[in-house]
Amino acid sequence: MLKGHGDSPQYALTFLNPSRIRQAREREGLSGKELAAKIGKSPSAVSQFESGVSKPDLSTLIRLSMALRVPTIYFAQPDDAGAQLAFDACHFRARRSVSQKTRRASIRMGEEMLSVVWHLRSHGVQFPDEQLSSFRDDWVGWTERTDEEIEQAASGLRKHFGLGFGPIPNLTTLLESKGVFVFVLSSAHEDVDAYSVWADTVPCIMLAHNKTAARARFDAAHELAHLVLHDETCQVGSKTIEQEANRFAGAFNAPREGFLAECPRRWNLEAFLRLRDRWKISVAALVRRAYDLGRLSEFSYKKANKELSARGYRRGEPGDNERSKEKPVMVEQAFQLLEGSITADELSRGLGTYPQRVIESLEPLVSAQTLERVATSPVQKSAEIVSLDDVRKARADGVAS
Repeated sequence: MLKGHGDSPQYALTFLNPSRIRQAREREGLSGKELAAKIGKSPSAVSQFESGVSKPDLSTLIRLSMALRVPTIYFAQPDDAGAQLAFDACHFRARRSVSQKTRRASIRMGEEMLSVVWHLRSHGVQFPDEQLSSFRDDWVGWTERTDEEIEQAASGLRKHFGLGFGPIPNLTTLLESKGVFVFVLSSAHEDVDAYSVWADTVPCIMLAHNKTAARARFDAAHELAHLVLHDETCQVGSKTIEQEANRFAGAFNAPREGFLAECPRRWNLEAFLRLRDRWKISVAALVRRAYDLGRLSEFSYKKANKELSARGYRRGEPGDNERSKEKPVMVEQAFQLLEGSITADELSRGLGTYPQRVIESLEPLVSAQTLERVATSPVQKSAEIVSLDDVRKARADGVAS
């Protein structure tokens, strides 16, 4: 058990925060009925515990902690305001068949990742300032934008980021440098392709771990569109805003000015495979982009899609496994900078959870070497403030490796 108050279920019961029961249940992907069966209570009793209408007794609280894989002190923790993700504000890129329960579980996973990040901040790590809101203010909340307006938004954001019209070498690294937190969900949430949300003032993108490099890159650009174009006034998940996000993703990854200069006027698989390797976008996405811009006729577009389907490209394109998938690096760099000054055990005490839960949150975000070091290294306190931006600049200048 955890030290201090973590050793006392009575303390957790006295200072119970009911919302933490719901959060832990959703993180485990359990319905109220399923949790009730695990702890020997009725679904209505679980609902009353979560709403604060009634309190569980001591033995029930302990059964809750066992069923939900958290120490009892977890239920006495205050809500981490900076890490709260509003379900209704999350833009999901997932099949309609994916259940609300699965979506909520992925949100809770994202919240645990964010909580770790906030604790890294408390240890002196300075993450890059977000650079989306100043651009977003001029674009968010519109309704039924034209295709040309979407093109202008994508072009405007590239200009805002200081990009030209060529391929982006690494979209994930670019987003992180602009203050967007990009997280990879664990294999337990593979049915959710991606989602995006503003966590208070922090833009976040969550990506599935099992997508190809080209698909993950398109998903990231799609979610970027939601962050800058869509707010609570938009109908989340509607066909209109999903189409807008798709158009934006194509325009941001392959801007009209640069892409048309290289795109052939007729469908040719070999030519589009070469474009794919340069622009790091799937052939299917490039074909759609060429059609959207009028470079391919409707006849050529249909012909291309028919051939792609016949060749099995819808299930996967040749070379997908050989191309390196972009990986987030900010959390990895943060732990490297702290150099053993923080461990999973220490983080777990701050979060009111078990070290293993911290490890589960970090596993998709850091290397195996860093994960092992965090799990085993001794705590060495350090008050030094470390900026990831400064480290990146130093590395670029050859000062740091």
